Amino acid sequence: MDFSTAFQYKKWANKKLLDIGEQQFSILPESDATFFVRILNHTTVVDSLFISRILGKPEKYSGDNTVETPTLSELRETMNQNDSWLVQYVGAASKEELKRVVSFKFVDGDTGQMSVEEILLHLLTHGSNHRGMASRVLAENNLERPKDTFTRYLHQLEPSRRVGG
Repeated sequence: MDFSTAFQYKKWANKKLLDIGEQQFSILPESDATFFVRILNHTTVVDSLFISRILGKPEKYSGDNTVETPTLSELRETMNQNDSWLVQYVGAASKEELKRVVSFKFVDGDTGQMSVEEILLHLLTHGSNHRGMASRVLAENNLERPKDTFTRYLHQLEPSRRVGG
């Protein structure tokens, strides 16, 4: 398994969650709807921060979330841009690039160092955690949750995995 498959899954799972969330968004109480968007926006901002750090470019955010809550459409667009960049990047990254150490400042001012590989693992686990939190909002309101597990993704990608199991 490689990062390419993992980030393709992340992109797929993010889309599944946004699709099902958007279909039921008007049913959510306002506070839950806001939390749903803000927790996913947080992951998008963090993805963007670390993409900037990998590239050695100025960060476009000064915190780990935005002041304003984006619309679902705006969130979807930004999330898709980041996910698409990550899929392309990991598909082309060499082993040497993955081992490269990046020095940076966290938004709270603390300094840090991580290899690109560690950053990528962080983005995968961080995104998964917060997708779960957003999905929990749907569950707490007795709404449908996405069928977005990694096993489902793999079996949709390669239906032959279902044969002879």
